[in-house]
Amino acid sequence: MINEFKSLFYKNSIEIQNNLVVGLSGGPDSTFLLYYISHLQKYFGFVGAVYPIIVDHGLRNESYNEALKVKNMSAKLGFESKIIRIKDKYTSGNLQNWARIRRRDILYYFAQEYSADIVLGHQYDDQIETIFMRLTRSSGFDGLTGIKEITNWKQVKILRPLLKVKKKDILDFLNRNKIFYVNDKSNSNLKFERVKSRKVIELIEKNKFCSIGKKLHKLSTVSTNLIYCINKFVNKWKDENVIYYSYGSISIDYENFFLLFKKNKFFSSYILGKLIRNVSGKDFLPRKLNLINNLSRLFQSKINKFTINNVVIFKKSKSLILIRENRNIQYGQKIFKNKIFYFDNRFIISSALDGTIVSNNDVSNLIFDLNNYKLMHKSHKYINCTIPKLKTLEGKVINPYLYIIENKNINNNLTNKSDFDLMFIKGERNL
Repeated sequence: MINEFKSLFYKNSIEIQNNLVVGLSGGPDSTFLLYYISHLQKYFGFVGAVYPIIVDHGLRNESYNEALKVKNMSAKLGFESKIIRIKDKYTSGNLQNWARIRRRDILYYFAQEYSADIVLGHQYDDQIETIFMRLTRSSGFDGLTGIKEITNWKQVKILRPLLKVKKKDILDFLNRNKIFYVNDKSNSNLKFERVKSRKVIELIEKNKFCSIGKKLHKLSTVSTNLIYCINKFVNKWKDENVIYYSYGSISIDYENFFLLFKKNKFFSSYILGKLIRNVSGKDFLPRKLNLINNLSRLFQSKINKFTINNVVIFKKSKSLILIRENRNIQYGQKIFKNKIFYFDNRFIISSALDGTIVSNNDVSNLIFDLNNYKLMHKSHKYINCTIPKLKTLEGKVINPYLYIIENKNINNNLTNKSDFDLMFIKGERNL
């Protein structure tokens, strides 16, 4: 079995070094991943602690019994896994996205708890399906890069060491060694986009002259190289034309952005989309055509402002202003001293006190005085209502000390500048 593992991995596969929280669904990919990690421990020198987490979404009647079987399989390998049952119920919307977000949040919680990286079982076929789906949605080059082997989400490292391993090889390994895994019937349900895409790819692959998998993988490589070059220009343009404000807003040189828009609507919307994501805290970019349409109407003076992805956009003086809309902001988060927390996916919180994040509905008590800021003073009440306060265990309410932090400079050793620091994150978040 040891040699079988070695044959499936390349010398340039990512190295696993830290403690690990393993997303263990019990399907073939995550089961293979757990066996791989077990062999890393026994034979390849990996000595970190391993915490398999089984998330039961409660979407199928048999899911809990399957989770117990997976837990038993994990125990035979020497791992003490946890079964976490999702309490809230799915009501509407994209079911798989609903499940993904809850699973992600649970794994992130345990990664913080155990000071661990998250390791997931995405494999080569998942990569090809992802690129194919994004291509059919007319994704930009960002999306066509596909799934990355190493990413950071809220400063937790996420590893996907199986991206070079094909599903066929995983199934061959498990079946040959008579290893138990869960066969989730939803993986054959054509109502899900990924399943439909998988079936289409299989049909195309039957044409031996097509080799769609290899071509999509090459597209991912080309897109990655192109994005690297594009981002060099984008970062230089933003340095010259974009201003970030510590209270979570952004202004852009109106004339220079308008010139860029006239030259290329799609490229300018790509740049603006990333800035909108920075202000909104959302995981996804706004829809390109919707954004372009609104910008065209704004530049033609048909509208004075528009809202997209919870961001209000309008012209003021010689600037294009981006302000976080005062809705869909979640308060009530518990804060513990000397720990790093995220608020609204756009601020970092570092506190010297324990407490709870509360809203600032008292507009007479301004957190940030914008009366002397020509661009923002008419929106000062609106902006202040999107900035949280800290309510200590003793009931005292504290205003934050606001400043900007580069995404690349976020770490767990930040030094507090006050009892309650609120740092607006400047730059791209890894998703």
